[in-house]
Amino acid sequence: MKIWCCLCFTREEEEEEEEEDVDDEEEDKELGEEGNSEAMREGVFGNEGNPEGRIGNDDDPEEDVERLLGLAALSPQHLDCDDDDEQLRLFEDAVVAMRGGGGVGVGVGGGAHWDGAARAADPLPFLGVRRFEGESSSASAETAAVDHDRDSHNKRAKVHYDFHEYHFATAVFSNAGNSSSSADRDYHISQGSSFPSKNQIFYHTLTMSDGGGKNSSESSDGTDDVRDKSGSPRLEDFEVRMDLTDDLLHMVFSFLDHTALCRAARVCRQWRAASAHEDFWRCLNFENRNISVEQFEDMCRRYPNATEVNISGASIHLLVMKAVSSLRNLEVLTLGRGQLGDTFFNALSDCYLLKRLNVNDANLGNSIQEIPINHDSLRHLQLTKCRVMRISVRCPQLETMSLKRSNMAQAVLNCPLLHELDISSCHKLSDAAIRSAATSCPQLESLDMSNCSCVSDETLREIALTCANLHILNASYCPNISLESVRLPMLTKLQLHSCEGITSASMAAVSHSYMLEVLELDNCSLLTSVSLDLPRLQNIRLVHCRKFADLNLRSIMLSSIMVSNCPALHRINITSNALQKLALQKQESLTTLALQCQTLQEVDLTDCESLTNSICEVFSDGGGCPMLKSLVLDNCESLTAVQFCSTSLVSLSLVGCRAITALNLTCPYLEQVCLDGCDHLERASFCPVGLQSLNLGICPKLNVLSIKAPCMVLLELKGCGVLSEASINCPLLTSLDASFCSQLKDDCLLLQQLLHAR
Repeated sequence: MKIWCCLCFTREEEEEEEEEDVDDEEEDKELGEEGNSEAMREGVFGNEGNPEGRIGNDDDPEEDVERLLGLAALSPQHLDCDDDDEQLRLFEDAVVAMRGGGGVGVGVGGGAHWDGAARAADPLPFLGVRRFEGESSSASAETAAVDHDRDSHNKRAKVHYDFHEYHFATAVFSNAGNSSSSADRDYHISQGSSFPSKNQIFYHTLTMSDGGGKNSSESSDGTDDVRDKSGSPRLEDFEVRMDLTDDLLHMVFSFLDHTALCRAARVCRQWRAASAHEDFWRCLNFENRNISVEQFEDMCRRYPNATEVNISGASIHLLVMKAVSSLRNLEVLTLGRGQLGDTFFNALSDCYLLKRLNVNDANLGNSIQEIPINHDSLRHLQLTKCRVMRISVRCPQLETMSLKRSNMAQAVLNCPLLHELDISSCHKLSDAAIRSAATSCPQLESLDMSNCSCVSDETLREIALTCANLHILNASYCPNISLESVRLPMLTKLQLHSCEGITSASMAAVSHSYMLEVLELDNCSLLTSVSLDLPRLQNIRLVHCRKFADLNLRSIMLSSIMVSNCPALHRINITSNALQKLALQKQESLTTLALQCQTLQEVDLTDCESLTNSICEVFSDGGGCPMLKSLVLDNCESLTAVQFCSTSLVSLSLVGCRAITALNLTCPYLEQVCLDGCDHLERASFCPVGLQSLNLGICPKLNVLSIKAPCMVLLELKGCGVLSEASINCPLLTSLDASFCSQLKDDCLLLQQLLHAR
């Protein structure tokens, strides 16, 4: 890495005409005459007599410390860079270089021409530090304090070394030409220069890595010229190298993407060579980049061992033909948004190592003839949103294939090892074509035929007979299937979204899938009931089934149930040993709920308006949920008398249950209860409960209260105007507010005090 520094020396004269100041000015003049030219080269920037490139004095280690302190005082605003991150990076690199002994030369003249005591007393002016616009206040205050201290003792003229001319070399590319000859670019030391477009920088940065390309600042023998044509020293004369080892650069660059590598290549020659290593360019990704055929051919020539190519655009046919003919190690080929002719598919077999072919949104072939894809080592084929009449695939090693959303009328497959096939949204494929394609793959394990409206039960029966290992089937949005006489015993996942032919009779076919783990029946408008006894069922979805009324599930492994927006659902019976959370929100018609769930801990029945008082038996001890901890019955307006006796319940919410008049809780571990909106509550018993605080002031009609809470410390009864009978047994109670309880009698509170006294 090269960092150039240009220092401009100025002298600030004081108006005072003291004799001591005049002597100091004469001393500074003598110093400038003796060490101006030679010290600038040897003591500041040059490396002559110092082969290791160190900046410092081995005989005087304090001088190195002073230089480092001065450099550390520089704020990043002193570095003239494009952004703050680059400024901070260059500044940190400079500090590291100073610590390591080779780096940025910052100083004035040789160390021998300066008084060591003066440097020790005031290192910052010696290193050329002054405040500029944008400098942090802390650095300014530190510099001002040092200057004031020095002036008050020595009365010397202040000498500042301005950094306004401190620039860094910026690589600027010209826009002329797009061929490989454009690799020779000039580097200009400037600021505010205009850059070419992003695509041009991407390609030009790559082409600079050519071994034959020369930087305009380099001589023919690989060394820098000492002087330019005018005889004056060039800026390169004062450069200080800060080179990292190639291995270290290689390790760092391995974490960069291609855009970052191109930016790194503009830093210096070493970084340019390191960023061009073929290990970083195994994948030639030109997606959404405007690159000519000549440029792409040049890239293929530079990186013949590339294993992955990604190109898109109108000229993909010409580009991919160059890739097929040049890159013999190609393993992954991704193409898109263009026309691929017949010659490409005929030449595809020349890529012997090709494992994956992805084509997206492309026109295949030049005519209406059949497009053949023949390859002996291809493992994965993806043709999505492609337009072609007929396609024939003969790939003996092919494992996965996707024809999703492609516009084709026929697909002939000869892939004996294919285990995953996606033909979803292939609207032009006939029922017979789908049947022929699927049954020609006996090892098929996953089949997605969603949005193929012509699929029939006959096709499913043929597939079930031929593909005995079929585990995953997605037949969503297929209105003609009803699963009549279909048997899929090895099926583990079945998706039937928006299948109008699925009814309660279809569940008989589903019940034969003993291995089934996931069942999705969203938007099955004719489905009225589901009754399944599947030992491996883990997940079931029933959403927007408007006629669905009865759910009966028995599965010891059932862990997730999603039932939503089923307005006719009125009965649920679930048996499971794995279910921990059950949410049945907004089931307005639900009246009967039976649960045998040994591990159930959370239940949410919000807005189940038709639930009756019998629900309390389900969640009490002996009701089938022995581990229940949280119960939400918000806005269940049909509840009138709530009674829970549970040794596991911790949280209970009855918000908005306006019809409740009686509440009886025998829950010794109950820690939280919410009764907001229970306006008609008249009788309440909390014996015993684990509550620490309770507010019953929101129940204005409460007239009988009984509380036994060993942990309660705060009780709020303010507003219970009709409360006439209260039994309070709370030995730790420290706060009781019974304001406006005009009907509360003294003998009631006195009785509790006597009990406490005993």
